[in-house]
Amino acid sequence: MSYRNTLNQMTLKQKFEQLARIDPMTGLLNRSALAADVTKIVAGRGDAMIAVHTIDLDHFKAANDRFGHPVGDALLRQVAARLSSLAGRSDLVVRMGGDEFILVQTVPSSRGGAEAMAQRIFETVSAPYRIGDHEIVIGASIGIALSPEHGKTVEALLSRSDAALYRAKERRGGYAIAAEPAGLDHDRQRAA
Repeated sequence: MSYRNTLNQMTLKQKFEQLARIDPMTGLLNRSALAADVTKIVAGRGDAMIAVHTIDLDHFKAANDRFGHPVGDALLRQVAARLSSLAGRSDLVVRMGGDEFILVQTVPSSRGGAEAMAQRIFETVSAPYRIGDHEIVIGASIGIALSPEHGKTVEALLSRSDAALYRAKERRGGYAIAAEPAGLDHDRQRAA
């Protein structure tokens, strides 16, 4: 009896720990899972490249205000599904909160591979959404940080990708790669 109770308690504890890592609206990992999981990925990859894509939805607030919170919530779920469809098996997709997401690309072949992923994220998230009777068009701004080039810690990568995101947001669309140590920026806007 004691063994069975202990086993049940351990199982219940594992379920609660897993639930604490999941965003209830989208089913994605939440920000509490990010630090631990990215730390493991960076440590496991050594000097191999990973890319942290910080994604902020453009025009989401306007859509949420116009169509209401239930439609806004459905829109966030569809964005989460689209990002998940882009992610590789070992990649992470995280909802940070509000309309901000992170996709951690664990095996970009190169800087060009990270940029290609950013372009796919932009195109996929920017494609029209159908929610009920509404067709909704939003956009995305994406900041990219590469490990080990822009840092090897979660804090450094998130800080650098966030700074790049703000540069991309100034244009309302497209992506920016974290500034080089010499201060050179690599920005890309969506194709016209």
